[in-house]
Amino acid sequence: MEPFWSGYKSQFQSLGFIIYPIQRSLWVMPPTTIAAPSPYARRCHHDGQESSQPFSLMAHFGCARDRLQQDNIIKLIDKGTMEEQIYKYLAGCEALYDGDAFPCVLPPTAVIASPYKFTFIATPMWGPSYDIEEFSTIRGVFTFLRCTLTGLEFLHRHRIAHRDIHETNVMINWYCRDGKLDSCSQRLREHYSSSSASYALFDYDLALQLPSTASLKDCRRPALEAFLGKSEYHPRDIHQGEGHYNPFAFDVACLGNLFLYHFVEAIPTVPLLAVLFSRMTTHVIDDRFTAAEALAFFSDIEAQVPSGVLDSSITLKLDYGPLDDPDLYWLRLSPDDRIKWRSHRTPKLSWSTRVLRWLNTTRIGWKTIPSVRRWLGI
Repeated sequence: MEPFWSGYKSQFQSLGFIIYPIQRSLWVMPPTTIAAPSPYARRCHHDGQESSQPFSLMAHFGCARDRLQQDNIIKLIDKGTMEEQIYKYLAGCEALYDGDAFPCVLPPTAVIASPYKFTFIATPMWGPSYDIEEFSTIRGVFTFLRCTLTGLEFLHRHRIAHRDIHETNVMINWYCRDGKLDSCSQRLREHYSSSSASYALFDYDLALQLPSTASLKDCRRPALEAFLGKSEYHPRDIHQGEGHYNPFAFDVACLGNLFLYHFVEAIPTVPLLAVLFSRMTTHVIDDRFTAAEALAFFSDIEAQVPSGVLDSSITLKLDYGPLDDPDLYWLRLSPDDRIKWRSHRTPKLSWSTRVLRWLNTTRIGWKTIPSVRRWLGI
């Protein structure tokens, strides 16, 4: 590992990056980092510590400091791929480097070519290690909702379908490479509810960028692409034998299902979240919110919630049940709210949909239903 990175030290240094030293296959960072606005994150500092604990990274990752004296992760990706195309596109989006209006998508600080079949991608170091279940206030929940919706809206506005929505692909603007000390964990928990907390979508190895004229509502891609990525939050958009799916609507439903898994306990305090979650995950895809609509709806909710409510405490419980049974979260609304918002509730599955889903679980159905649907044009 060390000989590989040492061979590129001069090239990186000419671009303003200083590759960190490697000791016994472990990376060693400087003990401190100066504060900087987004897209850079906050580093957990340790009082009185004169050196940083070495840490490991996967073989295709490196670590360096840029000309702003900020920590960066360097990733090797295949040259000529859609992932490389997306990173090059994002590198030209000035909004991603606006510290005052950061759109919650982790940008590259550099796209560095090599003479071989790979490209180096440098990005600000953010934190992959956080526990949503430890969010203790409504404010902490709202920050996560706002940031992830903002990030997804930005990607979709630029016609980038992420296609791997999962909490492991959401970073927090706080990182610590010096061991999991109790004091570090406490600082992180405090950061969840602070005004400086932010989250960003990242990782575009499965993402797809379509032409700017592509419709977010009517986009169609081969159904087999819906199996890409982590499947925990996948909606059942192709479980009826469809030959195509809408990757943008699929992204929205994946994010909505992530919300349902983590944040149903917030509904009694903020009832309109049930409406947001329902419209993001409805099986009636034409009625599903776009990312922009979901963000606008959430922004309206947030504007109505008093500061005292945002600071109220909450204990989250993780549950996959609401992903398949909307009653498990809809019934948390008061009877009056259920009546008021009933037009937004995910409708019951029709008998034909239930039959198609069952048939599609059989070997014969899986093979024949898509062909029949193509022949019938449905």
